[in-house]
Amino acid sequence: MALLRYCLTIGCTRLVPSGRCDEHGGAIGGWKGLSPRRIRGRALQALRADLFRREPLCRVCQAEGRDTTATIRDHIVPLTEGGTEDATNIQPLCQSCSDRKTATESQRGRARAW
Repeated sequence: MALLRYCLTIGCTRLVPSGRCDEHGGAIGGWKGLSPRRIRGRALQALRADLFRREPLCRVCQAEGRDTTATIRDHIVPLTEGGTEDATNIQPLCQSCSDRKTATESQRGRARAW
């Protein structure tokens, strides 16, 4: 018998063999570790260019009073935690801020996996 874990969606307490429960896109939604909603290729590059044209500085650094050029198109709520590709869920970050945010998200992911 497979070891059951909590659904990867934050706050969900359903136990599943892996990934997400049916309600959050598991077996029914076909979630296999990568979000099917992720944009890739030329479409992604066009969105990145548009974002950096509109908002060239890192949003986190600006809030802390620093001017740092943004190089990362970041999802505020990660796709793996139920975020979307909607423009309201996107922010420009510098590499340093992105690395810190990614480390925090990874810790949450590991905590969910256990």
